[in-house]
Amino acid sequence: MSGQTPAGDATPPEPQDPPPETMSPAAASRLEALRALRPGQVILTVGVAVIVTTVLVVSIGRLAGFTKLGDTLSGATWGWLGLCAVGQIGVFVGYAGAFRISVAGSGDLLEQPDRAEPRVGFWYSLKVALAGFGLTQLVAAGGAAGMAFTFWVFRRLGFSKRNAMLQLITLNTAVYFVFGVLGWLGALLGLLDPAVPIAMALSWLAGFAVVIAVARWFIQPQRKARFTEAEGKSRIRRALAVGVSAAARVRECTHTTDGRQILAWALLYWIGDLASMWAALQAFGVTVSVPAIVVAYTLGYLAQSVPIPLIATGGVDAATTFTLAAVGVPIEVALLGVVAHRVFAFWLPVIPGLWSATVLVREELPPSSRKDRRLRSGRSE
Repeated sequence: MSGQTPAGDATPPEPQDPPPETMSPAAASRLEALRALRPGQVILTVGVAVIVTTVLVVSIGRLAGFTKLGDTLSGATWGWLGLCAVGQIGVFVGYAGAFRISVAGSGDLLEQPDRAEPRVGFWYSLKVALAGFGLTQLVAAGGAAGMAFTFWVFRRLGFSKRNAMLQLITLNTAVYFVFGVLGWLGALLGLLDPAVPIAMALSWLAGFAVVIAVARWFIQPQRKARFTEAEGKSRIRRALAVGVSAAARVRECTHTTDGRQILAWALLYWIGDLASMWAALQAFGVTVSVPAIVVAYTLGYLAQSVPIPLIATGGVDAATTFTLAAVGVPIEVALLGVVAHRVFAFWLPVIPGLWSATVLVREELPPSSRKDRRLRSGRSE
């Protein structure tokens, strides 16, 4: 019959874009602040870090002796610093790779079940890694600012609030699981290395074992089902549910191809940073054994969990200087090595990191959406 289409030939309707996501006034304000980030704010951040680093160098320099510092500098082999640069490239490529793989194959976590699975390229992932790093330098607190930004990226990719948080915690738990394993292996080998104090090795061995034991207790099948049921529960129970689910997903990483790839990229992340630190010490004439530098590095790195606004670099630098001294590195070499390492790990990437954050926000939230976004969030113009 003319004018009619057979039922079998009916064309399915094209999928519609999901409706605009409601955004809270607080979230809109924070993103607006990122979009409006000015060079002066970046200069202020870097300036505060310069002051902190100067105070660190002067304070520890007094302890080490400025004459020794001068002699160590004059005898440096600067070519080793090229390996620092290579190591830091590995750091950002490693996290970008882990992020990209964590997004791939996660269509079951999307807010819209019929939405196409998100695909992110290498350069987008690298910008996310750089942006998270840059914002982490503004507020240490275990990388809270960087994690908040990565959470926002997951939301932009279509994940629901809970699943975006689950994806974020899973990714970072996998990265830090590799960190813990490296530290544990270093501490285990450190028991045979006279340069590593027995107390440092045992503290890491015991601490990591306790963390793993607690995680395994929570993710036992019968307990996992109980703890991950968070509907109608308190905020604390919902947070616990996300944490338990993330721990269970990390355990599954060892059994899946994507999971093993995430762990491999995370390993590149940590090996790159360790290689950078080792090369910085080599530049000043000191060779450190693998167990010694792993134990010193991992214990010093834990200082980043201390919430120090604007000066994330300071706590790590001071702690790592003293942990390196504890494994036999002369304190003047430890100080100069840490500062040289941080030139590549902090100073050089911080500007591209903050730039990447503003670029990503401007790409996702163009200026024309400001008014519409504020109206949806309940604010009046």
